[in-house]
Amino acid sequence: MISRFLAIKATQALFISLLAVTLWGCGLEKPYPAINTFSFDPPDQPAPAYNNVRPYVIRVNQLTSAAAYETKKLIYKTSGGQMVEDFYNELFASPGRLLADNLATYLNHVNPYAQVVRSQGQKGADFVLEGYLAEFLGDFTQTPPIAKITLATTLNDVRRESARIILARTYQAQVVFQASGDRPAAELTRALALAWQQILMSLSQDMDQYFSERKKP
Repeated sequence: MISRFLAIKATQALFISLLAVTLWGCGLEKPYPAINTFSFDPPDQPAPAYNNVRPYVIRVNQLTSAAAYETKKLIYKTSGGQMVEDFYNELFASPGRLLADNLATYLNHVNPYAQVVRSQGQKGADFVLEGYLAEFLGDFTQTPPIAKITLATTLNDVRRESARIILARTYQAQVVFQASGDRPAAELTRALALAWQQILMSLSQDMDQYFSERKKP
């Protein structure tokens, strides 16, 4: 009986040893690679001086986006035209949310005709700004690579029972950057921020022109 017990224990010990070796060989004892999270902070632009009371309210809705950009992961377009997610590098929120938040903050800072707030829906607003994010990526189909953002926007007058589009524009910005390594996340996020800055300036200028040409839009 004792010899049988010892044999069972020996078999168990051998099994545990083999399992440990297998796990070691599979690399399961190693920690998972860290995922880097990047902020998205376009450079600030000086605000124009305005002292008048801003009579209108513009609400910025969540930006919708192509399916590829519903993730927080950075997206690369490879030389073969394939869209690839970077598993190890991501933004702290999806681009649609980040850009909508930043857009509302920027426009409220510079728009002399309207207060700009960030929320969903139309209640309490005179106008609603909506957008569709068609591109937000690093394009590696050429050398050096290019950071690309394409955003289609509509400004809607919602003061009447039926909303109407009063301004529709599509903005595209591209910034060439130098890539270091296979996953140049830091360089790409900086280039995307510069591209976004270009879009912010163009969009705000178009809105300013629209309101300035209409005393009562």
